[in-house]
Amino acid sequence: MELRYRPEELTRLPRSVRYEKGKVIMIDQTALPREFKTVELGTVEQVAEAIVTLKVRGAPAIGASAAFGLALYADTTKAKTKDEFMEGFYSAYERLKNTRPTAVNLFWALNRIRKLVEENLESPLEEIKGLIVNEAQKIADEDVEANLRMGHYGAEVLPEGNVLTHCNAGSLATVQLGTVGAVLRVMHRDGTLKLLWVDETRPVLQGARLSAWEYHYDGIPLKLITDNMAGFVMQQGKVDAIIVGADRIVANGDFANKIGTYSLAVLAREHGIPFFTVAPLSTIDLSLRSGKEIPIEERKPEEVLTCGGCKIAPDVDVYNPAFDVTPHKYLTGIITDRGVVWPPFERNLKKLFRGQL
Repeated sequence: MELRYRPEELTRLPRSVRYEKGKVIMIDQTALPREFKTVELGTVEQVAEAIVTLKVRGAPAIGASAAFGLALYADTTKAKTKDEFMEGFYSAYERLKNTRPTAVNLFWALNRIRKLVEENLESPLEEIKGLIVNEAQKIADEDVEANLRMGHYGAEVLPEGNVLTHCNAGSLATVQLGTVGAVLRVMHRDGTLKLLWVDETRPVLQGARLSAWEYHYDGIPLKLITDNMAGFVMQQGKVDAIIVGADRIVANGDFANKIGTYSLAVLAREHGIPFFTVAPLSTIDLSLRSGKEIPIEERKPEEVLTCGGCKIAPDVDVYNPAFDVTPHKYLTGIITDRGVVWPPFERNLKKLFRGQL
């Protein structure tokens, strides 16, 4: 795979989350699109709360933020002995692990650092701290590199024309560039993306607030639509491909993504439109056999009862799953940082991990 572009050639946006000694700095996504600002977090609890309250969101960005939370603990702990340090480390690990249940990147990043620490318990304490900080930075850097590869792989297989996307799997959902975002940015640079259709993505409006904002910021031509307009736009022949992110892809190719993705997949099949998901290897969970095993986060009813802080419904019972599961039969392909996986997914995802694609 020839990488024709560097990250700075594809976006003007800075990294969504980064680490400086003693603080995690992230773009506050809850402030967008009204205000583009960053927040500085100085404790593990603040990082955990930022993940829960969606100041940072998107599976890869959550994973990197959690890793930086452990780096923050390593740099700021007052533990004098290794036993004290490890007690605090496991406490920080558990707090961060329990923030959101669906995005597997969270657990992947935390477990990667935990494994490294446990393999080096005989090392001096200061050396262990350094390993944690360096590994967290590696996780963030690798995410940018993976996104760049996915962007080039995806641009090779998506048809030229108009593309529809849902939620936000762009720069804001990753460390930089995005999963879907990288594909769209490479296509835009190549001249093969004619128009981007952006679903608003109720109830939290990640499409309207975040995707429309960041793609407009980078000069990508787009039109914003409400979620219930997508089928009509497809029926009119105005969509040539659909591409979405993923929070967890399991062994048979079923995947969880933002609520509303499944509906798009069914509509895409009806209209003969190619339907892709794009995610790094850290999003693929071969320990689960099918999408029925994916834990689905349910969020507060206020997200449905209000919009932009305004009450839009009476105080009735609400069902608010944050994600749905799309069966693999609706997928054209899975774009990863190691290549495109085609059906049969159960067999080819295993090949992917063996490096046989």
